[in-house]
Amino acid sequence: MVHVNTDSAQVAVFIDFDNIEISVAETQGKDAEVEWQKILEAASRIGRVVIRRAYADWSQQTSAQRELLGLGIDLVHVSSRRGKNAADIRIVIDALEMLQDTNGHVTHVLLVSGDGDFTELVHRLRGAGIFVIGFGVSGTSAEYLVNACDEFIFYDRLVAPPVPAQKKKVSVTETPAPSFDITEARLLLRRVLESWEDDWMPASELKKSILRLNPSFNERNYDFSSFKDFLQAQQEMITLRTIGLSLEAQLIPEAPPSAESLMEQYLQILGTQKIRMAPNEYRPAIIFKFFEFGKVGGYSLTQLKDKVHAHFEETAPHVTGGHITETAHQLFHTFCFIFDAEQNGYPPDTKLWDKRVTFTTDVTRAGELLDKCDRGILQKIGKALGGLEKIDREVAGRLLYGNFRGEPMLEHVNQLIAAIK
Repeated sequence: MVHVNTDSAQVAVFIDFDNIEISVAETQGKDAEVEWQKILEAASRIGRVVIRRAYADWSQQTSAQRELLGLGIDLVHVSSRRGKNAADIRIVIDALEMLQDTNGHVTHVLLVSGDGDFTELVHRLRGAGIFVIGFGVSGTSAEYLVNACDEFIFYDRLVAPPVPAQKKKVSVTETPAPSFDITEARLLLRRVLESWEDDWMPASELKKSILRLNPSFNERNYDFSSFKDFLQAQQEMITLRTIGLSLEAQLIPEAPPSAESLMEQYLQILGTQKIRMAPNEYRPAIIFKFFEFGKVGGYSLTQLKDKVHAHFEETAPHVTGGHITETAHQLFHTFCFIFDAEQNGYPPDTKLWDKRVTFTTDVTRAGELLDKCDRGILQKIGKALGGLEKIDREVAGRLLYGNFRGEPMLEHVNQLIAAIK
């Protein structure tokens, strides 16, 4: 929830009535009623509410009028005959007129709608110095509207107070509360603390910085009643201290991952891209043999794989068919082959691996084929990690060549990475 100086904050509330009514009905059932009192309470916690308006065709929405009037909300009638965006347009006009008429009187706007059409209005209000809090239903609020606001409150978390996880029960007829993955919140927390230049960061600044990265962040989404409670639950990654009345946080340095965990991570990355790879010292020799047979031409990839398998079965049985099949997939997924075109006399149901292959034009020697495949593998890992510079060179060497052979191997891996475009 927004924490501001309620003595100085002046709040204008603009309610897109139909958007909230429809969104609540879609997510909580057609008989669900909007708890308008909770929305006004949220506005009051921001500051003094000086404008409260709800926009709709009130000739069509008679049932809610008494409740809204009882809450002191000004009902602005917009005829539905003017189109489904008529209320949106009127809200935009009134909000922009407010900027001119109040001369800085209004400091905060609570925009009660998840409609992405209001995104440009939010940009305009923020550009004029207004703090904009969006308010919508999760799952129906436009992501670009959420990201445009200074903060975004999800209605369904506001009306459903946090319940301890062990006490949560959902009946077969009850609509479950929306799911929020706390992993994202932890990543936001880490990103902010990693970018903070001092050792300790005040919790108030920490919350503001997280909201700048993700305006929809709210500790209530993760069943914490306060931001302090959220921080206290993350003490495996942060340290907390209290200086006077100020709570401060410091990131606990991560222990460097072991070579084994990095190897597992790299293999998992490749596995998600259908590249099977059991590190072994035979891989370069297998690739060299693919080049030797492939340069003759006229073979499909399946035939080429079978010829390589037959060679090692006769000369080095310890090089298994699994090693050779994995290497074939590595070459395939790093785009080392050119396959015959569809029209070259193949039956319509011919599989790709059963078509004749040649090497790409940048492969004229066995070493070039190995390097091209290695660069492709490293590129995929680097992309998944967020940058080639994050690849551990020694682990990469073990991955590609089965073992570590000292500085020359590190230099070779560095050259491969430097050559990736």
